[in-house]
Amino acid sequence: MQIIRIAMTSLCCILASIIFLVCIKWDWSLILMPILMSLAVSLSNFDKISFPKKLTGILLHCFLSIVIFVMTVGTTVSILFPMGLYTMYIGSALAAILFTLNTNVILTFPRFWLSMAIIIGLSLLVWPIAEYIHAHPLSKFTFLNGRESIVIIWSTLVGFGVAIGIHHRKYNPDDNS
Repeated sequence: MQIIRIAMTSLCCILASIIFLVCIKWDWSLILMPILMSLAVSLSNFDKISFPKKLTGILLHCFLSIVIFVMTVGTTVSILFPMGLYTMYIGSALAAILFTLNTNVILTFPRFWLSMAIIIGLSLLVWPIAEYIHAHPLSKFTFLNGRESIVIIWSTLVGFGVAIGIHHRKYNPDDNS
């Protein structure tokens, strides 16, 4: 695995969520999260985009991310809401699965099913971590103390899972990268 590339993609996803939290006060700011997340993944892995015209691939990734975001929020709020707390787990996993499928269109995963399992597992950890942070606030990181921490945790964990999926390959002892 390419640890530097995985760390860079994860860091870009964290920065995307922080930018989103800064801009959340605008009227249409909710639409920024899927755009920023798709840009973070696409631009940090620009050389691996499978489209001949890379800008077309990035624009397609952004557009599909917006569609997926709207579908996930609509499904979570309208259909799954009566399920209570399980709604959040299912909504988080659904968003991660759809984002992974979207990302796989432009950035292919060498081991798709293993990557999907890792990403689903990480997305299911979002709510327990967010609940723990909300119950035990971190005084040094005040931006993590509110419910907004869910955005940072989700984008960090799912971005990390996507980065592992993109850069996962068989171990080759002759390869030092």
